Amino acid sequence: MSHTCDSALPLNSTLQTGRCEYVRQNCSNSSIIGAFCPKCDSSGNYLPQQCSGSTGYCWCVDVNSGKMISNTTTPPGTPLDCGE
Repeated sequence: MSHTCDSALPLNSTLQTGRCEYVRQNCSNSSIIGAFCPKCDSSGNYLPQQCSGSTGYCWCVDVNSGKMISNTTTPPGTPLDCGE
């Protein structure tokens, strides 16, 4: 069974901090080894480019939902333009 840090988000908490910041706070408190914690902007939204600290792979996401944009995953060291 797959576990993610953003399952069952309370609506009132996401309105106060932004969805990304809420997910990040919960992920930081997670005991899951290798769990991905997203990068957020100052408004609590997702940064357009996200990268895995453990694999080095990067990808583009929708800044509001954090959902990965298809066909944007790149291996370590490969430039990625997410329209920032």
